[in-house]
Amino acid sequence: MTATVAGMLDRLHAQAFAISNLATHPSDERWRAHAVVWPRLALATMRALNNVPAGAAADPELVLVDSILQPIARNEWIPTNSDAPPANVPPDKRLVDMTRVLGGIADLLSIGLRDVVSDSTAILGLRSNLLAPVMVAANWSLATAPDVARNMTPRRHLQLVSGIGTAFAFVPVGLRPGQYDDIAAVPHTESSLDAAMHNWLDATKDALATRKGLSGVTLQTIAADLSVLCGTAAATTRTAIALGQLAEDRGRPVVEAISEANAKWREASRWPQTIYLGGVRDTGLADASIHLRQTVVDTLRDGKSWADPTVIAARMNGQDLASVARRAMHTAAEAAQLQQAAVTNLFFGKDQVMMASRSLEGATYMNKAVFTARRRGTWIPMPRYEPTGVEVYRAATTAANATAAARLLSVATARPAAAPSTPTAVDFTQGRIAVARTATPSPPAQRLTQEPPFGMGTGGPSPSPSGSSVTR
Repeated sequence: MTATVAGMLDRLHAQAFAISNLATHPSDERWRAHAVVWPRLALATMRALNNVPAGAAADPELVLVDSILQPIARNEWIPTNSDAPPANVPPDKRLVDMTRVLGGIADLLSIGLRDVVSDSTAILGLRSNLLAPVMVAANWSLATAPDVARNMTPRRHLQLVSGIGTAFAFVPVGLRPGQYDDIAAVPHTESSLDAAMHNWLDATKDALATRKGLSGVTLQTIAADLSVLCGTAAATTRTAIALGQLAEDRGRPVVEAISEANAKWREASRWPQTIYLGGVRDTGLADASIHLRQTVVDTLRDGKSWADPTVIAARMNGQDLASVARRAMHTAAEAAQLQQAAVTNLFFGKDQVMMASRSLEGATYMNKAVFTARRRGTWIPMPRYEPTGVEVYRAATTAANATAAARLLSVATARPAAAPSTPTAVDFTQGRIAVARTATPSPPAQRLTQEPPFGMGTGGPSPSPSGSSVTR
């Protein structure tokens, strides 16, 4: 099953919301069960935060969070002369589960998004989604820790965690989505569109990196498949618009840009018959190409036209279609860059391309060997800047540039459309933990320094009556 950052965040916040509703009371045994987990929980949180590309050398927010979590991760938060928890204490299962999910998110974020510029709002939103559940865990552990002298230092550390987590949880839920939510780990054997695209990209990389030489069929296949990918992204984006998952005013320019890239790759796939590369046809790419096209047909097509949006949504098992479209454009942009580099190296590098002698034009290149080859109808080395090669290069470059531009527009749809209205009480909105807000929201970059709370912790959640909201 494809695992995405957004999906794992949903799971993490659901776990945190579940523990926030538990009745708590100080217990030395329960506190020990919590304490043995916190070093791993803090380390997993730090890994996830550090794998978010900051885009700037100096990041005071990350430095502050690291300074709070580092002592816990290094197990320095409990003094050595105190009654430290014994190593054989069974850890609390709920905190262990949260630690595993945080570790999975950290692993996914380490994959990253190639050539995507960091967006400050997306970074802040992702940090908020990571630290808000950690705040709930800290409050829960604080509620179980007996208020005695030996627990004073550990409680102070957890109060710091709760305080910084609460500050990030003030960021409205509507401002938290971003392009990093789309990062996914896709099993190769999965029967899905994501898996087909992932396997095709791996096969494309292998084909373009071969030492046996490239063939015209290989480059033509990749260009044609890039056209298929762009068509897939456009159709999926249109479906997201039709189903109300994406606003039309934001999605329509994206569809137009992707459709233009689709047309450019169709043009680039028309490989001239007068050029001969002499490479070996890559069977792995051929198999991946067939599988990709068949998956697109099974998922998105209905005969000779695109399937109805409701049919596509049913076939894709309720996935976020806009997210799938963005991943398609990430794949297309990466493959397009590799294709353009390969074509550039062929016609302007050290590789030698053969061409039909009778198609050579221009008196500059005519000599005795060329005239002999033209009379015999054989192949000759293509001169640099020969018009046929320049046209192939131009088509690949234009298509790659159009794909990069379409990808930028597609990535922009992951950002929040606008700042939402200020909620009066928020507990579990859109699958995310958030706290109540009463003040008028300020710009996201200023909120952490201008707004409370930095008073450290509440002592943990208290039992709530049935049906009442839990404000975090």
